[in-house]
Amino acid sequence: MNSARKSFFTSPTTFLQLVNLLVWAGVAYTAVVLVLRWSEGADEGVPLNVGSEQKQVSPDVDSLSVSKALGVAPVQSASANLASRFVLVGVMDGGPPQGVALISVDGKPAKPYRLGQTVSDGFILVGTGPKKAELGPQMGSTPALVLELPLKK
Repeated sequence: MNSARKSFFTSPTTFLQLVNLLVWAGVAYTAVVLVLRWSEGADEGVPLNVGSEQKQVSPDVDSLSVSKALGVAPVQSASANLASRFVLVGVMDGGPPQGVALISVDGKPAKPYRLGQTVSDGFILVGTGPKKAELGPQMGSTPALVLELPLKK
C-alpha cells in the first residue's frame, strides 16, 4: 500500500496529468466567468429578484435613434441649419478694430476674415472674442450667429 502511494506521486506521467487537469479546470472556470460577465450586459430589462422586491432594470433609450427608426424626420431650426454652414477654425481677438477669424464656409478651405468683411451672402464678421466669432447682417448690429472653436480631441 505504501509503495502504491509513492509511485503515484513520483510517477512523472501521473503528476503531469494532474497538472494538466488543474490547468484545464482553470481555463474552463475562466471561460465560464467571462461568458457570464459578457452575457450580463445582454440581459438588461429582465426583472431581478432582490430580497422580497422585484427590481426592473431598463436599458437607456436613445430617443433620436428610435425616432429615426420610426421614420420621423429631425426638426432643425433655421439657425442650426445656418450654423452648420460655418466652421470657426481660428480666431485672433485684437480688440474691436483688429479682430480676425479663420472661417470655413460650406466645407471649403478656411479663409481669414477681418471685422466688417463679408463672410457669406448676408453675413458680416461683426465681432471676435476668446474662442468665438460673431456674424451679423451689418456692423454694429446684434450678432445673428455666434461661432465657437470646436473642442480639441
